[in-house]
Amino acid sequence: MTKASVASTRPKAKANKPAKPRKDFPLFPHASGQWAKKVLGQMHYFGVWADPVAAEKEWERQKLALLEGRDPDEAIYGETVGWLCNAFVESKALQKERSELSERSFKDYRRVAKEIATHFGKGRRLDSIRPSDFERYRNSFPDTWGPTTINSQLRLVRVLFKYANDIEVTKRPIRYSIGLKAVPKSTVRKHQATQDAKEYTADEVWRLYHESPQPMRAFILLGLNAAYGTMDIARLRIDDIDFKNHWLGVMRGKTGIARGCWLWPETLTALREAIDAKPYTTRPSLEPLAFITTHRRPWAEDGSTSHPLTMAFNKLKKAAEIDKPGVGHYALRHTFATVASGARDQQAVDYVMGHIDNTMAGNYREGIDPKRVKAVCQFVRRWFLAGKPKGGAK
Repeated sequence: MTKASVASTRPKAKANKPAKPRKDFPLFPHASGQWAKKVLGQMHYFGVWADPVAAEKEWERQKLALLEGRDPDEAIYGETVGWLCNAFVESKALQKERSELSERSFKDYRRVAKEIATHFGKGRRLDSIRPSDFERYRNSFPDTWGPTTINSQLRLVRVLFKYANDIEVTKRPIRYSIGLKAVPKSTVRKHQATQDAKEYTADEVWRLYHESPQPMRAFILLGLNAAYGTMDIARLRIDDIDFKNHWLGVMRGKTGIARGCWLWPETLTALREAIDAKPYTTRPSLEPLAFITTHRRPWAEDGSTSHPLTMAFNKLKKAAEIDKPGVGHYALRHTFATVASGARDQQAVDYVMGHIDNTMAGNYREGIDPKRVKAVCQFVRRWFLAGKPKGGAK
């Protein structure tokens, strides 16, 4: 072996590692000639020995991402709860502009987004939220909330975080399903069994009817005869009413599902009286409506939770001495559903109520025989007239 070959096999002398520039310097001199640090089991390098100041700055830039297990060079966008809530509300606003979302639903989503931002904090990183965080959120609900209110809130929050997963704002899906699991149906039924029924007896309907002036009398009969809720009444146009054929046929504003009903003689009379007494207006948006208030406003507006119709009906309940907290005009729709089920034609009942039939048969069925709808409406009318108190109505 030559001297040259022997010399070539000798290990190179190791460079002298520099000392840390100060005692609390966060990096150490690696044999590669760079300042380095081991984070979560992985070695990371931040710059050459000759420039410890630049190396420390680079560490500070990458530190948060590395400690959270993220790629520090990955673009940072949409990572916080605040960003998600803003993006979600913007998306829902666009849906509303396309008439794919009602004003009330939009306001519900916006409210929930604000509540989530407040609960978790706007600056909270989305990928730091764990299933246990959602369970703690669920446990923060007020004790006064019933199962139905809880499920409504949980559904809205699930939509928010599903949106986050759909747009892939985090590397891994946000696991929210366990913490935001709905209250079981059995629990909901047990709770409902302890509550006052959200419907009226025939006697109570007559007491309301006796005490009501127009147009409230028409509102009561529309609730019981046509299963109309507050917004249905507020949206009703005069042209929707076929007085000659006793027919009311429109798409339900909430769902866009076709619906219709046969109008009782009593309902037709009340409608004529109410429309004749309608306050005069030249506003294009109000003129076609069947009903407006004396202040020339709609009786209910989408997105509002305090409607003139609701307030007027609550006063009427007091006048009629009906003590049923939380049971309002909408309960007339419930009453129709309960009574009409006795006619044993659920398809006709659903048609009057504007319910969606998601069965395969429902996808193929086109319309319904008006005679079936009339039979259901007549069945409810017989129930109503049978409960008429002696002496007749005022």
